[in-house]
Amino acid sequence: MRRFGRGQSGRCPAHRCLGGAQPRAVGQPALLDGKAAVELLGYAPAPGLNGVLVYLSVENLSARTLPVGASYLHSRDVSTLNELYSLDSGVTARCGGQSIPCGSFAAPLYAENAADASAFTLNLAAGRGAMLHCFCAVPGEWETLELSYRPAFAAGQPVEFVVRRDADAVRLGPVPAAPGEVGSVVDL
Repeated sequence: MRRFGRGQSGRCPAHRCLGGAQPRAVGQPALLDGKAAVELLGYAPAPGLNGVLVYLSVENLSARTLPVGASYLHSRDVSTLNELYSLDSGVTARCGGQSIPCGSFAAPLYAENAADASAFTLNLAAGRGAMLHCFCAVPGEWETLELSYRPAFAAGQPVEFVVRRDADAVRLGPVPAAPGEVGSVVDL
């Protein structure tokens, strides 16, 4: 993840946004409330889940522990699509202007903060990183997917991302073929 340089706020200039946050694409990190950098890494098709798996990277830039989102430990109990799409880390999704089901959880990077995960929330220690795994039920002919991440630590400040089907596919790890395999994307 790229860090912001001195004087960079992570927000788009007012003359370009006009009343809303500019959606960020792959490789364009956003600074949330001066506490964390969040970046869209891409997506992987998840046909067994009737959708896609979108990867967001979160890096704690503050000196305090941040509650990033629902702990990956929740994913180990998933057995249905309804359970998958009820996982909530503050991520919502829209496709074609309509809200779509989106379930997400946070997992530590490189097992570095595994001890910081409770049964409810992944608490990200200062200087540590996490991956948000976002499972979105997209229609078969989707072209763009809009994600909004609103973590509790960012005082209501969301960050918006746009995922493009034709340009943002990546392979960052295993993609579950069924809801019961969702916990396998985290190998601690």
